Formats: sequence, C-alpha cells, structure tokens
Amino acid sequence: MKDINYALMLIKAHKFEGAKDVLEELHQSDPGNQDILYNLGMCHTELDDPEKAIETLSECIRYYPHYSNAYVALGFAYSRLADDEKAKDHFLRALEIEPSNPYALRNLGGLYIKENDYEKGIQCLEKSFSINPDDQQAAYGLGYTYFHTGKLDKADKYFKIAIDLDKSTKIAGMAKDLMREIAEISLKAKGFRTDAMFHCLSALHFFKDKTSEQVRQIAFEIGMKGRQGMDVNNPDKKYTLDSMDGSFTGLQLVSYMYVGFKMIDPKLDIGLDLSEEYKQAIGLFSKEMPHGYTIH
Repeated sequence: MKDINYALMLIKAHKFEGAKDVLEELHQSDPGNQDILYNLGMCHTELDDPEKAIETLSECIRYYPHYSNAYVALGFAYSRLADDEKAKDHFLRALEIEPSNPYALRNLGGLYIKENDYEKGIQCLEKSFSINPDDQQAAYGLGYTYFHTGKLDKADKYFKIAIDLDKSTKIAGMAKDLMREIAEISLKAKGFRTDAMFHCLSALHFFKDKTSEQVRQIAFEIGMKGRQGMDVNNPDKKYTLDSMDGSFTGLQLVSYMYVGFKMIDPKLDIGLDLSEEYKQAIGLFSKEMPHGYTIH
C-alpha cells in the first residue's frame, strides 16, 4: 500500500489527481490522520472542488481544532467560492492560533488588497515575507500592491525578488511584464529623452551595415534580457550581450532594441515608446547620410 510520503511526492510534482486517489485510500484505513486530511483537502482545492475541500478540511479541524494551517487551507477553499467573509474569518482564526503563520498573513493580505485596503494588505504581506522570504507569491503580491499604489521603486524591488526566487513560474512572467511597464513609466516620466535620442542615432549608425538577420538577432537578444529586468534610469548599471561587443546601460540597450525592431517591422508594438526620440534621430541620421540610405 502506498504511504503518505508517496502522496506528498505527487503533490510536489503537481499530480493532484494521483495524490488524491492515494490519500483517499489512506483515509479509509486512518480516518483521523491530520496529514492525510489536510493534504486531501488541499488536493480537492487544487482540483477545483472547493466544496469537497471544505468538507474534508472541516473534518480535519474537528479532529485538530488548533491546527492553524488547516484554517488557512479552509479559508483558501472559501476564497475559491468567492466567499471572502468566511475566508477572512478562517485566516484570522489561523492567526489567533499562530500569529506568525506566513500563509495566513499572505492570504489575509490578499483579501485586504482585494478590498482596496492597501495599508492593511501591505502590512500583512510585509510581515509574511519577513517570516518566509522564499515565498514568491508574497514577493509578487508586494510588488503588485506597491505598483498599484504608485510606489514604483518598491514594486520593482519586489518583482526582482520574485523573479530571482524562481524564473520558471507564471508568477515570474507576470512580474517581468509589470517590470517592463515600470520601465516605460519611469522612462516617459522624464519627458523627451535627449540621451535616448542620441542612443537611437548611434543604433542607426551601428545597424546600417548589418544584415536583417543580424539586426533581428541583436534586437531579440536585448528583448530577452529585458524580460529579466533592465534598469533604464541608472547609467552606472551596465549590461553585456553575446551579439555585441562592449557594455551598455539599460537605456542604450532599449534604444538599440527600439531601432532594431523598427527596422524589422515599423508597425511592431514592442511595449516601449521612444517614437519622438526615434523620429528626431532619423532626422539627424538623414542629414548625416544624404546618399539615399533608407530607413523607416
């Protein structure tokens, strides 16, 4: 007979259906086992059966009324049913039992943010993250909340932490997307960027003797590096590329990327607006290159 360690291995591998089957079998022979009930309830939630999760986790609490994580899991199941009041009650009950439970704090913080109570939400998330600094969801939640309250420096900080914790997750992808938005906001907040205009002009000179494939390679490499986060406002921070020699600031690279993609496809939206700087650079470049060199 398979044991609970096998079920936990399946849960870790996100094989929740298989884990549920194992746990249900174990539950038949050991109906009052805390770990079996808790993990079986979690599997039901992950398999989008929150009603069954509530039934199982409520049974767990009847056996173990001071098991704080069971209250967290039960609250999460209620949140899946959009019953935020019952969810909050269970997160608060978990914190009465264990005031430093990071998962209760994180989920409660998420509910406060949903209610637009950003101050309480940030307090909960900050405390959760200080207890469990490896929690990617808490880091992303802080970044998201700071982003929506206009505190872009703090948002950028926590998005970077979330990405560094695990670059392969969907959360990391969402953090990268919002970091690009922060870079765009920060860039345009300074108005017309003369430095970006001159970087665009340098890019036009650099690309004029390159093939379309070389331009594409460079632009795409910069784009991939940008997905990891790139500081466009710090001239002391330098980056390197495999496709270009030397080291470059973030603003230099996004300017080269902008020009490169405009040469590949002028209609392409790359999520970054340097149109005015690019237009001025084109004007200067045309005056310097009067012999018919054409660029969009």
